[in-house]
Amino acid sequence: MDIEIKPEPFSKEELEKLKRDSRLGKIRRFGAIVSHQKLRFSHNALVAWRRSPPGNKLCAALKEKEYLSHIYLRKPHRLWPYSLYTMVHAKANEELNIFIDELSRLLNCRDFRVLNTVKELKKTSFNPASKQGVRPGQ
Repeated sequence: MDIEIKPEPFSKEELEKLKRDSRLGKIRRFGAIVSHQKLRFSHNALVAWRRSPPGNKLCAALKEKEYLSHIYLRKPHRLWPYSLYTMVHAKANEELNIFIDELSRLLNCRDFRVLNTVKELKKTSFNPASKQGVRPGQ
């Protein structure tokens, strides 16, 4: 389902229905797919950080960063000790590096790996009604 981009995409009633459906298990996940090209972001990177999980205050600060589209926490592995992941978007390589430096200072972390986007694969939404994962109406 496409949602119109506007300051308040949902009415109060729609938000309550989404919350209720989530509690009832009708909605398992709600996410967004960012069309980087349409937004003119040509330099994108997943940055893996080796640090303890951020607290509420730091999470709130990360959420405010307009250049971040995703923030993930994962269990580290002995061969890959990174647990925090941020998806950073920029319009130029220099801008990308500035954003990563800013995050490094904010997170107080110098141990990170930058995984630059080389090629974007076709995105499809998961649809349990279809074995191919094609959205209804396609």
